[in-house]
Formats: sequence, structure tokens, C-alpha cells
Amino acid sequence: MMLLVVALIQAVAAPPPAPPPGDDKTIVVVGQRLSGTERALAQCIARGCPPKEEIAASLAHAENQFLVGDYAASRQTLLKARSRNEKYAKDIPVDVANLIRASGRLASLNGLSDSSRTNSIDSLDVLKGGLDHSDPRVLMERLLVGDTFAKEHRYTAAEEVYATVAKQAGAAGLKQVEGLAMLRTAVLYTALASVDHAYDYQAGKAIRRIRDTTDPELAPFREATVTLERRVKAGDKVHDVEKAELAKVTVGERTNEAVLVYAAPIDLPDRSQSGSKVVAMTGDRVPQWADVTFMVRPDGTVQDIDVLRQSDNVRGAWLESVKTSLTKRLYRPLAMAADKPGLRRIERYSLIYDVTYAAGSRVQVRSSEPRVEMTDLTVETPTG
Repeated sequence: MMLLVVALIQAVAAPPPAPPPGDDKTIVVVGQRLSGTERALAQCIARGCPPKEEIAASLAHAENQFLVGDYAASRQTLLKARSRNEKYAKDIPVDVANLIRASGRLASLNGLSDSSRTNSIDSLDVLKGGLDHSDPRVLMERLLVGDTFAKEHRYTAAEEVYATVAKQAGAAGLKQVEGLAMLRTAVLYTALASVDHAYDYQAGKAIRRIRDTTDPELAPFREATVTLERRVKAGDKVHDVEKAELAKVTVGERTNEAVLVYAAPIDLPDRSQSGSKVVAMTGDRVPQWADVTFMVRPDGTVQDIDVLRQSDNVRGAWLESVKTSLTKRLYRPLAMAADKPGLRRIERYSLIYDVTYAAGSRVQVRSSEPRVEMTDLTVETPTG
């Protein structure tokens, strides 16, 4: 579901006033070996390097641990870094908030959704403690808290967070942040309506709220509602409708970047229909993962989908479901000749079984229903 939200935000979003203090979807691929970042972190700690340096070294090593598939160790690296550096939150709030946010991201990837949500709120609290409450970075961080609620299917809570940000941003004269907050609500319910028409009313209401604004600075967001309304009306035909719209994009409207416009849901196979005589009551503790590469063609469609590498424990048909979803993806047409190969993308897909409680008890178990998280590993370099 969240990938649908990401696609819609990319498809309609106006440029924000400043980048958020961190991106909870993209992990930047570092250029050092795992042993190199491990040694650099150990040396940094041994010589008592400044907190900013130690946080950077911890993040770099945790990223490398994530890339090789050791999700648990990656999270432990970040937890230890937090215990050493959280006391500097007043002095370097942005750096400490980045560290806590990354820890929350790894908690989610390890199936610890409660910890992920708590870290998201903690990161916001750090920024609130070191920056003015009307600082755009604080408000953008609050939007990420709303995103965390949305990922947990707590849609009303997410809507309340977005509404709070819109109100605070409007009062502070930060119209771009206000528009982005309102857009988040409209995008969320439009994505939900695309798979469940029970959300059509909420989607329409959120769209009308943006459309009825009159401030000139919110004009780009009013324009964005055209796309959202088209999505709601398209219903089950949204792929074909969006593909037809993209065919109308003029040469001057093409882009040099891969801007995701439509992402089909990843329909995971029912474990009870897997052909096995034994259906597991709980899921795996260790996530399955795979790095998938593909090309975005100049016309915005996808081809050459391939699994670059995967964890040893990958099994079942979930990875085929990922590939099926990718074949239906649509991007904004690229500013390059039709005979060029396009842009190469690489994405990490993780199959995660969240920690939950056994029915009628407080005993923690792994859910039997998995979810898939995508992490963008692409280095933005054109190939055509």
C-alpha cells in the first residue's frame, strides 16, 4: 500500500520548500567494504571522535550491514550509536534525529513495528527540542510520523497528524508545507480508494479541501488534484488510464529522472494455498530479501526485470509477485531518444513477519501474514 502512496506523491507533488531531514525509503549505497566501515567505526570510537563523526560512521556501517542482509546487526549498530550519542541531542538535534530515524527504519525491517513507531516519534521530539516548533524540518518530520501510522493501517491517526501539520504550517506562513500535508491526506485516501471503493468519499473530501483553496502559493497542489480525481474515477482501469495520459506527455514535459507515476499492488500468495500440507502458524524471524534490477524505458514502461542477489532463505512465490507488480509500473516518460535503453533501477524487497501477540495472551510471536517493504538502492546515473 505504501508504494502506491509513494507513486502518487511522486506523480503529483509540488517541490517541497526544503528536503526532509532524512528519507525513510532510500538507503544510500556506501562505497566501502563491510570490514572497512567496521574498522572506521571502531577507530572513531577508540579515539573519541566528535559525535557528528561517530554518528556518520555508525550510519555508514549500519547501511553496509543492511546491504549484506544482516538486518539484526544493522539495527544493533544503530541502537548502540544512539546510546552513546543521544545525550548530544540539544547540540546536534538534526544528526541525532537522523540516527534515531534510521534506527526506526531498521526496526521496521526487523518486524518491530511498535519500536519503529516509537523511534519515529522520538526523532520528532529531538528536533522539537533543538529547533523552533515552526521550523520546516520539524513539520516535515511530523509528516513522517503520519506516514508511520499509515504504514500500520492506522489511517485516522495518520490523517490527524497530517491535519495538524497543515494547520501549524498555515499559521506559520509555510504554504508549501501546508500544501504537502493536505496532499498527503488526499494521496493516502486516493491510494486506498484504488483498492477499496469504501474510501472514495474520504478521497473526494480530501481532494475538494485542496481544490477549494485560493492562496496562489497552493496553486501547484490544486493542479495536483486533477491527477488524483482521475485516479478515483478510473477505478480498476487506473493502469490503462494513466498509460494513456502518459502517452500525451510532450517532449518538453519529459524528465531526466525516474518519476514513479503508477505502482501496482504486490499481491502476496495465500500461504494456505501454497500447496504445502502444513501451514505455519507463525512467520519467520529473519526477513527474506532480494535485490531486483530493471530498466525504465524512455516511454516510462519497465523491462529487463532481474534478481541481482537474494538471501539464502528466500522461498515461496512472493518474489514472483514482486516481478509481476514491476511489469505494470509506469514512470513519467524520459527526456531521451526512444532507442536508448533508459534508466537502470535497483530496489531491495524484504518479506517481513511482524512481531505480534498470540491470541488471548501477551506472548510475542511472529505474525503468519507477511508484508513487503521496498528500499531504493538506486544510484541516480543515466544509462542512455
